[in-house]
Amino acid sequence: MIALAFALLAAAQAPERAPQVDNTPAPWPDPEREQNGAISKADPDARQTLARYAVCVAEKSPDKVADLLTQDFRQTSYGNGLRNLVRTNELCARQVGTRGERLRGQNLPFAAALAEAMMAREATPLKARLAKAATGKEAATFAPSDKVAMCVARSTPDEVAALFATEVGSDGETQAATKLLPVVKLCAQDVKLETSVAGLRSIVATASFRLLKAQES
Repeated sequence: MIALAFALLAAAQAPERAPQVDNTPAPWPDPEREQNGAISKADPDARQTLARYAVCVAEKSPDKVADLLTQDFRQTSYGNGLRNLVRTNELCARQVGTRGERLRGQNLPFAAALAEAMMAREATPLKARLAKAATGKEAATFAPSDKVAMCVARSTPDEVAALFATEVGSDGETQAATKLLPVVKLCAQDVKLETSVAGLRSIVATASFRLLKAQES
């Protein structure tokens, strides 16, 4: 019996719950599945600012961002790479009116925002690229939640693309995330997962980017 419990936001301003998991072969939270409630504390305005910042970083350092986001997020070099992107793109932080280190926060939200920014750079519609990738090469996964997210990206490209088309923290985002729940349940198998809208969007974004990049190799 597949066991999956999801907590979704009732409104954009409602506090989100931190990810939790039971009965998985790896410790939780995963190294990039943020500790100390980093995702749960992110309010819509902060997430929108991070998204704008990530767009700038992706424009300034596309090759570095693409290379980093395909790496194993469990490794120390992954976090170091994100910090280096912040240091080398301080002008982007100034454009959104804050400091880069404050924006970066924990690894997953920043990596996810970068992944979405990179996917948006391509002219071909995202749902078409994801649909093609769904039957193409497999991409590596690095944690139980990552495996679930990769399965979701391959199983329902239209709905995944629709989620990324919504503004972070909006009612539309919550509605799009809710539509993914049946697929998440099927992909989860024996993983019992609780996460928020922001958490779901983040893990699916990083997985989707790696899936698309895998088709280029």
